[in-house]
Amino acid sequence: MSERFLLRAISSLLIFSFAFGFPSMAMAEESVAELKEELAQMRHSMERMQARLDELERKAAAPQPEIVSSPVSRPAPAGQIGASMPEIGVVADFVATASESKSDLEGNNRLAAREVEIVVGGYVDPYSRMDATLAFSDFEEAALEEAYLTRWGLPFDLTARVGRFSPRAGKQAALHRDSLETVDEPLVIRNFFGAEGYRRSGVDFARALEGPAGLFIEPSVGILEGGIGEGGNLFGETRRRPTFISHLKTAKDLTDSSNLELGLTHMVGSKDADAAFEVNMLGADATYINRLNGVNRLKLQSEFFLQHRDEAFSIDDTTGENTQFDRNPWGAYALAEYKFAPRWAIGARADHARIVDAAAPRHADQGYSGFLTFFQSEWARWRLQFRHEDRASEKAEDAVFLQGTFALGTHKHKLQ
Repeated sequence: MSERFLLRAISSLLIFSFAFGFPSMAMAEESVAELKEELAQMRHSMERMQARLDELERKAAAPQPEIVSSPVSRPAPAGQIGASMPEIGVVADFVATASESKSDLEGNNRLAAREVEIVVGGYVDPYSRMDATLAFSDFEEAALEEAYLTRWGLPFDLTARVGRFSPRAGKQAALHRDSLETVDEPLVIRNFFGAEGYRRSGVDFARALEGPAGLFIEPSVGILEGGIGEGGNLFGETRRRPTFISHLKTAKDLTDSSNLELGLTHMVGSKDADAAFEVNMLGADATYINRLNGVNRLKLQSEFFLQHRDEAFSIDDTTGENTQFDRNPWGAYALAEYKFAPRWAIGARADHARIVDAAAPRHADQGYSGFLTFFQSEWARWRLQFRHEDRASEKAEDAVFLQGTFALGTHKHKLQ
């Protein structure tokens, strides 16, 4: 109000000067040109002050926005929950495969749209976020990969997820295929968790902590529906028997350019439809990344999984013969990737996975792979991979993959 009064007073003073000051200037015999110039300047000043006054009046009449002090102090108004536009993205994964196998599964010996993901996400309110992923393929039915709510700000600084999500079971079992360093998952992931990783419905809780000497610590626990992914043999197929999971993640920056991440996982569940928990699994993972300079980067990663199966046998209903299996099957992989140019990376992976509840000429599946990646941009990537596998119950097989992965829109997992 004081600013408006001051502007009006100055305006009145200028008008008064215009009315009574010019006769004296005329009597002083100033030129007509100077009088016109000064008159134009005063008129321009008055127009500017009038515009300023009009702006102040409009601001005073406009409704003032409500100020929210912090995201955790109060919930959003009920009429505005979920009202904002969600983030929407599409990730397409095309793979051409040439192998010695004669099967027609998973796009073998042809080019296939292996997976196209529709990714939708956004904040529901100041406390939570919802994310969903729908997957389509030219050789599988459409499927719901993920649909879960993340809720933070809970007591004890907990963060919860509820719905269908990727549990924290190590590293690569929780990744989408567009975030992998290779075209396929390691043997131990495919055999234990499933061909496309591990996603189940349930709820889990995590809390991020800061440890001594800059150590990051994140413990988590969860309860999930039973069952496993496609082709996985860690648990049985019955979903109504729950699986319990706990995970501990630690990370530390070793230098300004390198960091180390370690993880431990424990899972317990059922191998069949009964109420017993016959399967325990312990996992350990380690990831080391060194950004050598602005271009070169070295990544080393390994995971190890060990099972303990209380009922590692089968009984023939006709003969009553008891066949004993390995009670402690295990699997591991080791991966190395080196980015040697701004758009190029090369790497290798070695796999080993013991067979589970089965009899075969050999006791394990094993293999090795080499791959070359071209990063066309942040949203487009090409990869060439050679893979050799010795399956326990099959003959050795070589395969070559050419993968193109492309992203459009907004999504959580950018192409590496």
